[in-house]
Parts: sequence; structure tokens; C-alpha cells
Amino acid sequence: MSVKILMLAFEKAKEEIGSTTKTHLSQHLSDVLLEDYKYQISERTLRDYYTNYKNDVSPKEDLKPKLISCLCQYLGYKDYADFIRKNPEIISPKALENDSVPDNTTLDKKANGKRKRIILIFTGMGLIALIWASLFFKDRISFNDNLQTCMTWADSTYIKISCNIAPYSDYGTQIEPMDEVRFKNLKKVKVTQAYRFFSEDGKPLVWYAKNKDGAIEYFTAPGLHPVTGETLRKITPHIIQKYVPIHRYQKDSFLQ
Repeated sequence: MSVKILMLAFEKAKEEIGSTTKTHLSQHLSDVLLEDYKYQISERTLRDYYTNYKNDVSPKEDLKPKLISCLCQYLGYKDYADFIRKNPEIISPKALENDSVPDNTTLDKKANGKRKRIILIFTGMGLIALIWASLFFKDRISFNDNLQTCMTWADSTYIKISCNIAPYSDYGTQIEPMDEVRFKNLKKVKVTQAYRFFSEDGKPLVWYAKNKDGAIEYFTAPGLHPVTGETLRKITPHIIQKYVPIHRYQKDSFLQ
């Protein structure tokens, strides 16, 4: 039954964006699932699911219950059980035997269990990284404080700052060890729909994430948001159309 739901979701995506390209359809579904249902799944994973189910060329991996539930909501149903109730004509007795209907309680329990495991894993990794970092930087800084240069985020770009001023700068942002790549490349920019979002070969030139106030901010390089730590996502036509304002010329924007 999960195969049918996935195919129906791709059919709806075709109607919404007017494209039949698997990559475009998968990226559209990935964006919609994240923005509207807070479910993160990559375009590549959705494309692989679709290809395997469509061509029947490799062993199929069962879709996660949470993903099935979100796809059902995208199709206009309350949840998976609601999809089953309203589509009895497409359900065979064999399918019912092999594909039990998960209720909301079952889905919630599985999701909660997965979240707990993820939290435990990342907590352990964080503690190890914290201990390692504290030992490493303690030795480095004590070796020669005067030669240490750190950086901190100042509204729209990184600036150099002394490592002795810790842990926060006058901008209210954390002081970090110097990372030359992020220091040179990561900038926050203001965009309109006239902004150049993609290179000539179609590669993204802008990445985005929400700030603490829930507003979307745009950056010139991938990585982590310098304040919230959220992973920056590459820009897509869906995000541009939905969130980026249209530039309007005004008299006071020109020199007299």
C-alpha cells in the first residue's frame, strides 16, 4: 500500500509544478514535506524510492510510518488509516494481511522511540566532542595566546576577534575558532526574485534557514546557520516562489 501512496504523491507533484522530471518532482516533495509537515527527507532518497518502486529492479525498502502519514496528509487525508477507509476499492485482501494499518498511537510511539535514540546518540557525541575540544583548545591557547585569532558573527558576516574574549562577543554571538573557509565565504544577503540564485550550470548560489524569530534568512554558502546552528538548505524554485519578495522600483530608490 505504501507503493500506491508514493505514486499518488508523485502524480500530485506533477500537477503542481507541471514537470515530469523525477529530480524536480522529488525536490518539490522534499520541500513540501519539510515546510508544511516538518518532515525532513532528501530529494535523492525520494527519487530512489520512486525509481525502485516504478521499475521494480531492486529490493524495496518499506517506507517509514511517519513518511507514509505525511504523504497521506499531502494527498488530502487525515492519516494512513483515513486513506485506507476512503479507498477500499484499491485494497486487496492480501495487501491487508501484509500491510497492517498503523493508527496514530502506533506512529507516535515509533516516532518518539526514534527521537529518543537520536537524542541519546547526539548527546553522547556532543559530550565526547566537548571534552575533546576543551582539551585541544586549552593546549592550543595556552601555548601562545597572543597568536590566536578567532571569529564571531556580526549581523551579516564573520569578523576577526581575540580568542581571549569568551564565550560571547559584543554582538551577542559565540566566539569560534577561525575557519578560513566559512570566514571568507559565508555571508548573509538580502534577496529579491531578481537575485541570481543559480549558476549557469544550475548549481545553487544561495542557501537558507529560519532565524530565532522564524524569519527566513539567505546565505552565500552551505553549512550551519551562524546563530541558530540549523543546517542551511540549498535554495529551490519552490522556496523562491513561496518566500522571496518581488522587487519593486520606487522613485526614492533613484538618485536625483
